[in-house]
Amino acid sequence: MDERWVLIEPEPFDSAALRGWEGLFTQGSGYLHTRGSLEEHLSDAPQNVTYLRRPTNVTAEQFPQMKSKWGTFVPGIYGNHPLMGKEMANLPSFLGIAPCIDGEYLDLETCVIISHRRALDLRTAVLSRAVRWHTRSGKTVDVAFERFASAARPHLFIQRMTVTCDAVAQIAIRAGIDSDVRTSGYDHAARVGFERVAGDQMRCDFALDTGDQVQIAAWVSLGTSADETAWHYSDEGRAAALTAAIPGSAGQTIYFEKRSAVTSSFDRQPSDLDVLLSLNTGFDALLAEHEAVWRRRWKGTDVIIDGDVESQRTLRLALYHLMRAHPGDSRLAIDPKAYAGDAYRGLYFWDTEMYLLPFFLYTDPERGRMLTDFRIGALDGARKNAAAFGHSGARYPWESDAAGTEQCPNWQYRDHEVHVTADVVYGLAHTARASHDPGYLTRDAAEVLRRTAHYWLERIDRRPGDTYPSLLGVMGPDEYAPITSNNAYTNRLVAFALDQASAAAEDDVTRGQWIATARALPIVRRADGLVMQCEEFEQFAEVDFAALWRDRSRGFASQVSQERLYRSRCLKQADVLLLMMLFPDEFSDAEVRQAWDYYLPYTTHDSSLSPGVHAVVGLRLGLMDQAWAFWQRSLKLDLDGGAEEGIHIAAQGMNWQIAVLGFGGLKTAMQADILTLTPRLPDRWARLAFPVSWKGQRAYVEATHSAVTVENHSDQPLEAQINGIRRRIPAGERVIFEHELQS
Repeated sequence: MDERWVLIEPEPFDSAALRGWEGLFTQGSGYLHTRGSLEEHLSDAPQNVTYLRRPTNVTAEQFPQMKSKWGTFVPGIYGNHPLMGKEMANLPSFLGIAPCIDGEYLDLETCVIISHRRALDLRTAVLSRAVRWHTRSGKTVDVAFERFASAARPHLFIQRMTVTCDAVAQIAIRAGIDSDVRTSGYDHAARVGFERVAGDQMRCDFALDTGDQVQIAAWVSLGTSADETAWHYSDEGRAAALTAAIPGSAGQTIYFEKRSAVTSSFDRQPSDLDVLLSLNTGFDALLAEHEAVWRRRWKGTDVIIDGDVESQRTLRLALYHLMRAHPGDSRLAIDPKAYAGDAYRGLYFWDTEMYLLPFFLYTDPERGRMLTDFRIGALDGARKNAAAFGHSGARYPWESDAAGTEQCPNWQYRDHEVHVTADVVYGLAHTARASHDPGYLTRDAAEVLRRTAHYWLERIDRRPGDTYPSLLGVMGPDEYAPITSNNAYTNRLVAFALDQASAAAEDDVTRGQWIATARALPIVRRADGLVMQCEEFEQFAEVDFAALWRDRSRGFASQVSQERLYRSRCLKQADVLLLMMLFPDEFSDAEVRQAWDYYLPYTTHDSSLSPGVHAVVGLRLGLMDQAWAFWQRSLKLDLDGGAEEGIHIAAQGMNWQIAVLGFGGLKTAMQADILTLTPRLPDRWARLAFPVSWKGQRAYVEATHSAVTVENHSDQPLEAQINGIRRRIPAGERVIFEHELQS
């Protein structure tokens, strides 16, 4: 296998690291996702551990240290938690395949394992394992597993196992469905039922406490011997299994296949489980059609880095999860854990617009538009949310379910991180510009623009004695500064949202109010010109990081109280720098550098969103060494143990932004009218290449240290500006811009 395309779990097997690899190895079809848990499971890793999760600072939240954490998720299927609100439900696991030799079941902790190799092929989204096992009966057994969530048939999950024994043995295979699972310690099952549908099929009906329903069916086969094999069905408690015994000859390979089909009450159209499973298509044919989908995906997204294998592979891991996690359904978005864990409860945040949307807009615009169409479809929920706060108009929730209703149990974020409503409008405008469809705003999104603008006019305050309006009691992107006044990021995004809404206003008076308010919202500056995060920032106490933050392997918030965070001059993540990244032309290099030098010493980077922004801004400032360090930190976040509770998908979206917008120097459609690039390659990279979709046209960019090549893959001429040189590229042709790159 090409090491640039394969993620390999280190040998020997380490159960202490298993949860992290379960997150990294998550597979999904968009519709259906499952964590990378072992097929045979571990005997000492119960999945029904029950506890009551409480609202808290999720950055510092500690989860029970289970060896393994199964996860099967269908986006849009929720349970009701007594304290946390709605949460995406962890559904019955269908992965179970347990080989048994002479009465001994495979278990990586209790058996004698000679070797164990597990690898995810990022190119094909296939997870494979090879286990060599020395049994108590003295046999040497090779067991191989392959599995994939079908990209061609999103309701299907396909598994294959082969077993080869070096001597005569009694071989048994048990394949099951286990519903005795919890979602962050809570049991959402209202009703569970199992039945044997046919000799080689079983079914699980799973009803949740919300009324949502899921059906899972599994079909098993031993290939040509299927008709001769008697499958024994059993169900006990909340699990069911089909088991077969096969006499094995020395050197004989037993082939086993399992197909699982999942349907739910959230499906647009009902699907028949029997039809889904009754395919006259073999494993290899199903794999071939699945791989064909992934080839098309990679053609439109792959970023090539020559000269740095580690960055190349890890960036491809980010792209894999971004593509996998998109539900392909405008009724949904992508949750912060990429449906690889339930820590963020399958809800939707501002991550969608700021960190995830750019990747899709410039690689797969149709899927990008689905993410903003989701916000348009969730307008009713936003209106109800505004009404709950006593306002007219629409206020988008901090933590949104599929209906757009607020599910955040923490009052600080729920009540005060109002910038999400403006972020939604920024995302809508970004989609309109990137797709070269200005009518998207005044046609599809007009009601969102108007309703959110009405909300802002009521939410904005005018203090006695002030000649300008203010946004008071807000929390900006930096969540360690609560209930502040005139947060720079929030004010600028709200002004942007009001400007966009003015084009959709229904009368001149209203339009004038929105424009005037947008112009008057202040960006507070210190006497020397420093953009202040908020009015109060320099009134907060200085903090002794050396004394309080002794263990730098853990976040700052895990070592101090939230009460101290809220009165101290410390940042969870980039705030002012993010503003400057989004609106680069509004701030000079000197202003950006001033903000960098001032805020960086106070920034803890407790948020996974912080390193990526610093990398992009550092590249703008020519701080190559610091930008590289932040790139590495963001790139390796999940690989260095961060994936236990799921993938930090917003950080993975930022990794694409660092590579393409940062090192590649691509200006977004919010910043440039034509394709504009100023690449800044690290010395260790020989070449950076990537596809880009630009306002309905497609191009391919290759940058080296001496030239940039742009190939026009569309049927119309393409205007491009590279390192300040503007050229018109005819359809189907390529132009080489020979120019010394910035470094």
